[in-house]
Amino acid sequence: MVVENINEQAAVQEENKKLFQELTKRNEQYMMNLDKALIAANISEEKRDAVYNEMLKSLIKGQKSGQTARQLYGTVTEYTNVLLASPKEKDKGRSEDWKIVLDGGLLMGAMFALITGLSAFIGSGQGSEMGIITMILNFIIGGFVILLISKNVPDKNKDKKISTFRYILISTAGMLGWMFVMTVSMALIPSSINILMSAGVNIAIGIAAFAAKIYFKRKLDIHGGLF
Repeated sequence: MVVENINEQAAVQEENKKLFQELTKRNEQYMMNLDKALIAANISEEKRDAVYNEMLKSLIKGQKSGQTARQLYGTVTEYTNVLLASPKEKDKGRSEDWKIVLDGGLLMGAMFALITGLSAFIGSGQGSEMGIITMILNFIIGGFVILLISKNVPDKNKDKKISTFRYILISTAGMLGWMFVMTVSMALIPSSINILMSAGVNIAIGIAAFAAKIYFKRKLDIHGGLF
């Protein structure tokens, strides 16, 4: 198998040499600059040979109608970035809704807990009135708000003005709704149930939630959210 691979690569390299001789001076220079860029990026010789073989055939075909390498592939830097992009990242779509809710909930919960806790220290005790029920609601509702917003991110393939307007409208409504529920829960739920937590506890929860967000984002490979 190894011998076959070596023979195949040698055949590709030989074909590339012949194809390279058919290039125009401009395309020839483009390929040499690209080769330097990919070598600097530590792209393996086998992969470079395969990329060049496909490109050379396209370039020679394009030359017949006057097309240049830059017209076909963009600048050397641009195409280098395309080649370096992870295929996995390109193929990734959105994660399942529950993952985005988890990721968004942990982020929003962490932010709210930290802001509440820190404001208590800065404001001499004010801001520490958030209770445990409010905190739990904050994590849950925050997650669903992030899910809602992420699903309405402007789509490049649709009318940009309409997509942007819809995104702003839904984002604003979602955030206002989230803040309203938080405020109402703190005002209406009895403190005997919605047990108040100290500033230190809020800060500790915020730090733990933020650490959990980072962990689960990597562990579950969450993508498609906002952050």
